Amino acid sequence: MVSTLLVVCNGPSLAEVDFSWFRNVDAIGMNGAYRKYPQIGWYPKFFCCFDYKVTDNHAAAWKSMIEDPHIPIERFFLTKRISGSSKLTVLSLNGGTGSFSDRFETFGCGGNTGVNACQVGVCLGYKRILIVGADCNYKDDIEGSAHVPGTTTMFIKEQPKKNPNYFWDDYQLAGDVYNIPRAQEFHVPAWKSFRRFADSKGVDVAMCTSSTLTCFRKSTLPEELEIIVSK
Repeated sequence: MVSTLLVVCNGPSLAEVDFSWFRNVDAIGMNGAYRKYPQIGWYPKFFCCFDYKVTDNHAAAWKSMIEDPHIPIERFFLTKRISGSSKLTVLSLNGGTGSFSDRFETFGCGGNTGVNACQVGVCLGYKRILIVGADCNYKDDIEGSAHVPGTTTMFIKEQPKKNPNYFWDDYQLAGDVYNIPRAQEFHVPAWKSFRRFADSKGVDVAMCTSSTLTCFRKSTLPEELEIIVSK
């Protein structure tokens, strides 16, 4: 059987799927979605973040999560050693946007956390990657956000009532700090480069929720995971 990894990005299209579909497949989650896991009673097998600002913003919460024996996430992949736990793998980002590797020792910069989650999958030996929630239609400025002048840093000044960038409105909370998404500059080129890299490694990749990306074959999770959906 071909080994399958589900890459759970956090775009609005993630609301299209039923989290119960995730229970029998290896999955990797990322970034601020950890706030949702206790609410839905589901945790991925792996968790990652490759954004330095986001890591610094959530480091304390993630350290607690890594060291909590009751949380079933098996491995964490970050760019900073926030814990001495053996569950944490710290990865350096090598090269520029669109750089990838099939070995952790030479892990590529990639370009964003979603695409690097896929790269983690290749390094772990998965031969089929299913992506959900990678809409790639970010709005750089959202209600309640503010820009730090002269930088690429944004922060949530007031929690937005509606957050169009994520699958639930409370994904970002007041005080959160993050990079301006700049999808066309960092996300779209990175995903296109990953498609070429995956093809070169014989890895099949499918986009299983709605997305502006057109570089992967389109499918659905029920079809890929052979899930019978009642109507």
